[in-house]
Amino acid sequence: MAAGANHLVVFAFVLLLTEVVVVKPTILICLCLTILGCTSNGVDYRNFAVDTYFPTPNEIQLAEARARNYWDRNSARFGPEPRYLAVETSKVFGPYPGLYPKLINSETTATFLARVDESNPYSELQLKGVVIFDTKTGHVVGNQGYISVGTPNPGGVARFGDYMARYIGTGRLSHF
Repeated sequence: MAAGANHLVVFAFVLLLTEVVVVKPTILICLCLTILGCTSNGVDYRNFAVDTYFPTPNEIQLAEARARNYWDRNSARFGPEPRYLAVETSKVFGPYPGLYPKLINSETTATFLARVDESNPYSELQLKGVVIFDTKTGHVVGNQGYISVGTPNPGGVARFGDYMARYIGTGRLSHF
């Protein structure tokens, strides 16, 4: 009887192992797709704007042209919502006075702050200028942009200041 019980335990273990082996690749694939952002263009409600800045008229003109071109190529795929596109305009040189408290209080700078080197805290800092393009008017909203340290995945929807916008990077290529 003990030998039969042992076989039952071994059979149950083998059955469990086969189930795990079958399920394991599926779980791994789902996790990878979720982590890489390939399953959907989700919405990230964190505010990616660390600060505001005023891009040059040339930066605004270039961003508008890239955003219009991008929207002409991709509007059918995404539909009308969200109305706004977040377009990277340029790299912003920093650090500048008052930046560090804004980094500390930002919702999206944890990755940067985790890598800070005490001897040179800004060595890894890459500030990006982002403007908001209105797909209905075909123009950038206002003359103000946002400074961002981290950015959402290209194609993802996130908050920049008061706007929920689809982040398109520079808009030159379709990354997604």
